[in-house]
Amino acid sequence: MITALGPAIIGASLLSATIYGAAFSWRDASALKTLLKTLSLAVVCVLAAANDAPWLLVAALAASSLGDAALAAPGDKRFLVGLCSFALAHVLYIILFWQMIAQFDMTVLAIAGGVFGLLALSTMWWLLPFTHDLKLPVAVYVLLITGMGVLATQLGGLVMAGALAFIASDLLLSLQLFRLPERPSLTVPISVALWVLYYGGQISIFLALTAA
Repeated sequence: MITALGPAIIGASLLSATIYGAAFSWRDASALKTLLKTLSLAVVCVLAAANDAPWLLVAALAASSLGDAALAAPGDKRFLVGLCSFALAHVLYIILFWQMIAQFDMTVLAIAGGVFGLLALSTMWWLLPFTHDLKLPVAVYVLLITGMGVLATQLGGLVMAGALAFIASDLLLSLQLFRLPERPSLTVPISVALWVLYYGGQISIFLALTAA
């Protein structure tokens, strides 16, 4: 249950996320860009901890905030820190979702497994050949988002919607980093859409697990 200063903190998060998405998501690195991007989820993480949310959710949000800070500027080391941070966030979500599932719906599991399995296999064609020295970590990451997506379909509702949006943002980021040319006509709309999907997905999961 979100109480006390919860609405104000959510409002601050939304304000920071909106400013970042609308004015900074596609711009070159700066201290303000990093601050806005990191704060957007960091304050939600603090709110989750203060309201006794599941520790796995708090940890996933914290790992995501670290990933946001790392990916706010270019650089191979920063990219690897960001990749590892978000991989950890997905692992934490996988464990959390698994714990929340009372009973598996085998029909949904088969359909989701097939869809996400095809998505994972397709990356061997459109993504992995273009990641060079990052093939192994990217392949592991693909498997993690596949697992999270399959488990999220068992929970349905806002959790599933949030997880699917999060995964969609990962796919857009992969296209942006490894496949698409750097042109303002592409960079701006993709950067904005990526952020909307990512932030919206994370907030959806947070609200689904704390609003009751």
